[in-house]
Amino acid sequence: MSPEISRRASLRAAGVTLAAGFAGCSGLGSGTENESTGSGTATTNRSETPRPTLSRFYVGESDVGSDAVIDARAEVVAVRPDSETDRDPVVMVPGLGLSPYIYLATPDGRPGWVEHFVDAGYPVYAFNPPRNVDSGGLDTAALRNTESASLSRWSLSRAWPTWGFGPEVGEPYDDVRYPVEAVDQLVASFPAYVGTGGGGGGGRRSAATQTTAASGGQSQAGDAGGGGGTRFASSRETAALTALLDRVGPATLLVHSAGGASGFAVARSTPSLVERIVAVEPVGCPTDEAAVSQMAGDTPFMAVYGDYVADRGQTGRKSACETTAALSDEANADSRMLNLPDDGVSGNTHLLMQDDNNGAIADRILNWMAG
Repeated sequence: MSPEISRRASLRAAGVTLAAGFAGCSGLGSGTENESTGSGTATTNRSETPRPTLSRFYVGESDVGSDAVIDARAEVVAVRPDSETDRDPVVMVPGLGLSPYIYLATPDGRPGWVEHFVDAGYPVYAFNPPRNVDSGGLDTAALRNTESASLSRWSLSRAWPTWGFGPEVGEPYDDVRYPVEAVDQLVASFPAYVGTGGGGGGGRRSAATQTTAASGGQSQAGDAGGGGGTRFASSRETAALTALLDRVGPATLLVHSAGGASGFAVARSTPSLVERIVAVEPVGCPTDEAAVSQMAGDTPFMAVYGDYVADRGQTGRKSACETTAALSDEANADSRMLNLPDDGVSGNTHLLMQDDNNGAIADRILNWMAG
């Protein structure tokens, strides 16, 4: 049996096992000082190795009025290189219903993008949107008494095909780059989040929006409206993100999926705080020439897309970003569209930052940032 056939078989077996139902999703391990190999134990004295500095803080307002079920506080995980650096910071924003976990770690224990970027000398700030219950404040009494908001959470059955793991739950694509054998860790990381109309965090919403929020916010309507790139923009999220950039910027703004909406809005309102924009499979991009000019000006713009986009029903989003990259290129020749299949890289999913080649993708982005 060839190694590739063996890998495909193991992926399918892992996927089917997980799809059949997994219980007791374990929390993330914090690591150990000792690493066991075989019958012996290899001990690493980490105290002798300089380590990046990790801290947490909050940005945004804690009081946003009596009509809100959440406030605008956002948790930020800050990781700085172990030595002084003159590189601009990188602010990483996750998509709807996702947390900084997608940047900090991978389900199978490899380094996440935060580590890759910090190793390259960039301070990194991983932003946890206010709508996530583990980030901003949640008024449970207000939530019970309103019809304008509800709690939602991603499910594996929804995420698997939508994010390009495979056509059906438990059936991974032959060349899938996501470590589906450890997808239980991803599912365990999904935070509950507040779904509201327009991402407003307390405003009224339509029945269509309620359905979208309950299913994870990745609908065909989002694809059809992909040209604007602001469908999931949230006033609370943009306010907190602006506050973060005020504190640490100017910075490279790296946004993912629906997180692109607030990122694009902030780039348009405070372009002086945004050095570069990296949009990783955003839910649409702005395609109006004036909007792109306002957002980017001469700021370098890069959009990054993985594989099986047509199978996921997200070609409109990708097409919109191709337009944005072309318009941005007129002002800054460094702007580009990184479509991995065009570069001969197949099997990448919506969660590029956790795929098994996430380091190689990070290197491509870092090389682009370095000019």
